[in-house]
Amino acid sequence: MTTPDFLTTIHDESARFRAALAEAPDNSVPTCPNWSTDDLLWHLADVQWFWGSIVADNVDDPENLQHPDRPTDRSAMLAAFDDASDALQQTLQTTPPGEARWMWTVDEGLHTAGYIRRRQAHEALIHRVDAELTAGQEVSAIDPALAADGVDEVVDVMYGRDHPLVTFHPGDGRVVELVATDADRRWVLQLGRETASIDGEDIDDANFRPAPNATAVATISGTAADLDLWLWNRPTNGKLIGTGDQQTLDAMNEVLAEGLQ
Repeated sequence: MTTPDFLTTIHDESARFRAALAEAPDNSVPTCPNWSTDDLLWHLADVQWFWGSIVADNVDDPENLQHPDRPTDRSAMLAAFDDASDALQQTLQTTPPGEARWMWTVDEGLHTAGYIRRRQAHEALIHRVDAELTAGQEVSAIDPALAADGVDEVVDVMYGRDHPLVTFHPGDGRVVELVATDADRRWVLQLGRETASIDGEDIDDANFRPAPNATAVATISGTAADLDLWLWNRPTNGKLIGTGDQQTLDAMNEVLAEGLQ
């Protein structure tokens, strides 16, 4: 499967996002119930401004960035989104992907302009889905290669990343396999819990780690797009099929219960 063109994805998905919200009523976002239409529009505008600034100015401490004020009306918010999105795309186009840039992940291999390209491609994709749902539109198709890469990112970075302050405790026999029926891709996950004590706060959360050599006792299968959407707690287009050990399937749902936004 070919590697997605993340720059093209950012451009196309940002355009779809904008088109969906330009004339949408200021309703509640069904996939982010605490947000309105304008909240969603400003969220992606601010995110794209932030990462465009990180790349363009090689910011090593994001606390030093002064975020722009949120406009008070839709037309000004759309103009701010256009400026932020154009600036992000231009700086990512002109910055070699291997150049080091600040990133929140522990994995220093992801502290690059190239990973920011990838992260912002998936950010735009997921919020484009949110925008179409908010506008009452049919959700546009998602390329299987892009969706499979989205599953890779969720599995390896969003959930499955290691952290020096966190201890992962695998659940005995709790191994699930995700199968993309249209992309010839599989992901084997060891479910369990991660614990930590950080800044006086005790953490004990359901989570998983990639475990490609483990033997799965349950399987969840569907298109790559539906797996990606499901992992992000967005509604799927088709039905995912879960088979095998029910307790393991339930444990996987527990991991996703908190959700990504």
